[in-house]
Amino acid sequence: MKARRVLAIICYTLCMTAYGFCGYFSYLSWKEKISYRYGFLLFLPVWIVSYWFSTFFSQLCDKKEDGKTVHVIPPLLFRILNTLSWMIGIALVGFWIYIYYFRTSPGGGAPI
Repeated sequence: MKARRVLAIICYTLCMTAYGFCGYFSYLSWKEKISYRYGFLLFLPVWIVSYWFSTFFSQLCDKKEDGKTVHVIPPLLFRILNTLSWMIGIALVGFWIYIYYFRTSPGGGAPI
């Protein structure tokens, strides 16, 4: 049980670290220090890895024993952390949708 908790903490930490890198690549693209295309090509695989670690975290937090669910971390804390990572991931994807629609469209901004 303790090993699952430690692995869940490691997976969540890696998930949030990957989201941090995604945010950094997005920032560099926004400030046009790198091209939008290069920023997106850096962003996408790191975002996928962060999604995987978020899924691993979710799977590690609940354990089935004898037909009952045993929580590795308190359910409220799990919901808060899971919702936070979900919202950050959606916000980053939304940011790239915004960049594609407004910054790279004809007459809307810089070319991709």
